[in-house]
Amino acid sequence: MAERRHPRPLRRPGLLRAALAGIVLAACGIASARAAGPTVCIDRANPMQRVDRALTAAIGRLDGVAPRIVSIDTRDGTDALNAKKPRFFSMLARQRCDLVMGFPVETGDPALPPGVAATHPYVKTGFVIAGEAPPPAFSRLAPGTQVGVVYLTVPTTYFGAGPGARLAEHQYSTPAHVLAALKRHEIAYALLWQPLLEQALARDGMHLHQRALRQPHANWSVVALYAPTASGRAAARRFDAALAHLAKDGTLARLVAPYHTP
Repeated sequence: MAERRHPRPLRRPGLLRAALAGIVLAACGIASARAAGPTVCIDRANPMQRVDRALTAAIGRLDGVAPRIVSIDTRDGTDALNAKKPRFFSMLARQRCDLVMGFPVETGDPALPPGVAATHPYVKTGFVIAGEAPPPAFSRLAPGTQVGVVYLTVPTTYFGAGPGARLAEHQYSTPAHVLAALKRHEIAYALLWQPLLEQALARDGMHLHQRALRQPHANWSVVALYAPTASGRAAARRFDAALAHLAKDGTLARLVAPYHTP
């Protein structure tokens, strides 16, 4: 009778496990590479950068990709110097990122820098009237009402004629000085750029009532810029599609609060 042979037991199962693990890790590496998302520029000087970062992350989760954020800072350094050049945003969109977040465009007059196009808007903001008491419409403020503004901003143009001509205008050098005047009750209301107001309120722990201004050049939307190239347009289409989805299910409204959706 022939001797019966048994299969030789695998004496080093660790080698097999290691090989399988290597295959799995390699596959994961390939998947991660394929899941790379758009490169997104976000300005640390922008008071709305929190919204931009939250929205970028939400779109990445929705699309199953990992966006790469490129932080720029137009307050200082090379970015601050380049930001003074007319084609700064075009350079960003062509050389450093697929999308440049956080660019404001005036409602009804969406002028853009040269060499770029814009996505659909994702935030509605602008200049607001704010005070410790709920403010009325600007046109309904009582004659003589003390109103604070920041020097050389759009609201300084509202006092030469029309409803603003009967009000008492006070000009200050910064939003912080305007808010300090409100605290001292030196003024009753302030006309401020909402993102700067929200930034100051978060920092100081203040609460003020706000109302959107219905005045010339007061209403703005925020968009992402992109280069009008094949890759730029593709990134913008994906962004707009994700934006529509987030708007429909209510996520966008939560992400951009305390601002509003367009």
